[in-house]
Amino acid sequence: MNIEKKVILIIGKRGSGKSFLTKRMIANHQRLLIYDIMSEYTDGLVFGPETKREFAEFWGYIYKKSFRFAYRPIQPKEEIDYLARLVFALGNMTFVVEEIDSICTAYDLPETFSRIIARGRHRNITLIGVTPAPFGIHRDLTRQAKEIYIFDTNEPRDRVYLRNLLGQEIEPKLDALGQFEYVKWEDGKDQLEIGKA
Repeated sequence: MNIEKKVILIIGKRGSGKSFLTKRMIANHQRLLIYDIMSEYTDGLVFGPETKREFAEFWGYIYKKSFRFAYRPIQPKEEIDYLARLVFALGNMTFVVEEIDSICTAYDLPETFSRIIARGRHRNITLIGVTPAPFGIHRDLTRQAKEIYIFDTNEPRDRVYLRNLLGQEIEPKLDALGQFEYVKWEDGKDQLEIGKA
């Protein structure tokens, strides 16, 4: 089955179900790299900056095959450039970035990561960005997103941002969410859907 490569955002406060949904989404992805800032993923090989050379060598050896990597940065904002270059050069994969708000701001985005957002689908890359705070992420992420999953969020700035982004109808849907439920927005669809992780 050929899955369209796209940008997906998963938003919600800690403990709302974001990581569980993400893990479910990527369960069958055969070529996967996770930028695992919170050290939540153990499915696959785990690397960090102290093994950067071994990581590059190993990736170079198996880059045409299936792989599941979790990279655990110590300095997320500085190390994303290295991983984003590899992802874009390699293509044909899923790239999950946990805590995406720790590598960008509403006004600042690393250039190599920006390339994945803008042109990743041409390189057959799906980007899944996970964040507790949509207000603080770069607008290119929300502009390019084809799907947005919003879990419980009660931060006033985030609520205002989501209302401006998705319309007034998001507010009662967010208010009605139960535990581990989310509102799903999909580009090209008029209706917001409710789902459960």
